[in-house]
Order: sequence, then structure tokens, then C-alpha cells
Amino acid sequence: MGAGAKHRFVFVDRLLAALAPLRHGATHDVLACRFGVDRSTMTRAIGGVRPLLAERGCVISPGVRLRTLTEVIDHLGASGRTGIVDISPLTAHGLVRRG
Repeated sequence: MGAGAKHRFVFVDRLLAALAPLRHGATHDVLACRFGVDRSTMTRAIGGVRPLLAERGCVISPGVRLRTLTEVIDHLGASGRTGIVDISPLTAHGLVRRG
């Protein structure tokens, strides 16, 4: 190995790594390569972050894959839940107008 400071796998990186497989289906091997850590480090990090997400209401339903905003809204309505949707990328590109 070379000299110099080692990359630290900080909490923000661990959070992104925990969300990536849920959104994009990335494997732990791919994420470990991307973040420059060992696969076992990635697996432990994801395992440590998911309970924190669950404590705050971010629950992953097995077998549910929502691909469109309509599917998200329908799923929330059917389950009696509410959600916050960030549309700022859409407004920035003029796809949605406010007010």
C-alpha cells in the first residue's frame, strides 16, 4: 500500500451505500469497489445503517418495487401512509410549475 491518509468510510458514505441497493439494486461487491472498501466492510456498514433507517420510519417492504411517482402515491394511499416527495429537480427543469 502507498503512503498517505487512508480513506475513511464516513457515515454519509455508509448511508449512501445502504440506500444504493434499495434504489438501484447494486451488489455489495460493486459498492465496495466504488467506495474503496472491502466487501465485508460494506456488508457490516449496510447492516448497521438499515436499523437506523427503520427506527425513523424508512421501512423496506420485500417484493415492492416502485418505479414511478404514480406507483409511489398509489402504494402510500393503499397502505394508509404519507410521504414527502422532493420535486425540486422537476421544477428546476421546468417540468412542474409551482403555485
